[in-house]
Amino acid sequence: MIGIILTGHGKIAEGIESSIKLVFGKPEKFYSINFTEDITPELLEKEIEEKIDELNGEEGVLIFTDIAGGTPFKTASVLSLKKEKVKVISGMNLPMVLETVCEREGYDSINELYLNAVETGKSQITGFELKDTKSKNEGEFEEGI
Repeated sequence: MIGIILTGHGKIAEGIESSIKLVFGKPEKFYSINFTEDITPELLEKEIEEKIDELNGEEGVLIFTDIAGGTPFKTASVLSLKKEKVKVISGMNLPMVLETVCEREGYDSINELYLNAVETGKSQITGFELKDTKSKNEGEFEEGI
């Protein structure tokens, strides 16, 4: 099974993990690592590397981060260059992580899971728009003309 690590600024990783647990219970091969004001970049790197080493079997590890260019993303990206079968995604959102946790056992390739997670993340971003269901013709007759 492909391992999953969530990391990001503040407690976003812990918050998404909490939501995942609410839906699925505690997933296997799944960790969150917060990057709070009391954690140095060096300590973050050490924690991420330890979890990669713990999770990285034949299938690999997928790391979700919050902001492209932020310390968690840069740290995970540098580690992915040193480790085999480690992929990093920025801009994590709950739907993309939920689907990845739910469907990862169906993937043999970390590259396929990575691509699916990115696509899911993009497709789940939407806005609410109130649709006008009233026909223009209906409005013309309301005044009795």
